[in-house]
Amino acid sequence: MDLMNFDDDQYKKYASEFAKIDIEGTDYLAFRDMGELLSRYANANRALDYGCGTGRSTRFLKRLGFDTVGIDHTQNMLQQAKLKDDQGEYLHIKSHLPFRDSLFDIIFFCFVLVAVSSKGEMKNILLDAKRVLKEEGIMVIVVTASESYQGKWASWFFDFSENKTTLASGNKVKIIFRGTNVVLFDYYWTDDDYRQIFNDVGLKILKTHRPLGRDDDPFEWLDETIISPIIIYILGK
Repeated sequence: MDLMNFDDDQYKKYASEFAKIDIEGTDYLAFRDMGELLSRYANANRALDYGCGTGRSTRFLKRLGFDTVGIDHTQNMLQQAKLKDDQGEYLHIKSHLPFRDSLFDIIFFCFVLVAVSSKGEMKNILLDAKRVLKEEGIMVIVVTASESYQGKWASWFFDFSENKTTLASGNKVKIIFRGTNVVLFDYYWTDDDYRQIFNDVGLKILKTHRPLGRDDDPFEWLDETIISPIIIYILGK
């Protein structure tokens, strides 16, 4: 497994910009219901934030009371994470996870698999994560829903000519975060793709959650109230 299959350059380039993006706008939907989901499905408190980036999700898990270590393959992102959380535990990885088997109660992937270019690499990543997950532990996987690439969102923008064609699994998709200079290229994967991969690596879906924007949320929504741009999978062994 080689995590350099990620497009590392785009994350190096925008690390300082990523550090400014808070849990707000469309991204808020990835976190709003997470406390309730974890209280229902998580049995203990040792967590691994896989692909932690600038530490936003790591700090979120810590605020919920989880003993969390963040890992990422991009040094620039980790540097930003440590600037925001100098007491946090953040580790750089290039390939296999440097942990013993069955160590973590929760492994958290927040918008990580959308940055992986092949199903084979996703399987390798999840198999290694499964190795360090306790028998009764859970994986939480947050991804961009395939439906989102045609919608209008409070803080994501996909309206580019290269996204207008009929997308197939594995195609690149261009995204800009409104109010920032961050332009990324993710990969298009469907719910069926993810389910196939989970099945192939021996992970069971315990819960699938598609959060919608609500009137009492602190943001002005666009399509978020009628289509969920996010899928949250809770998985077990």
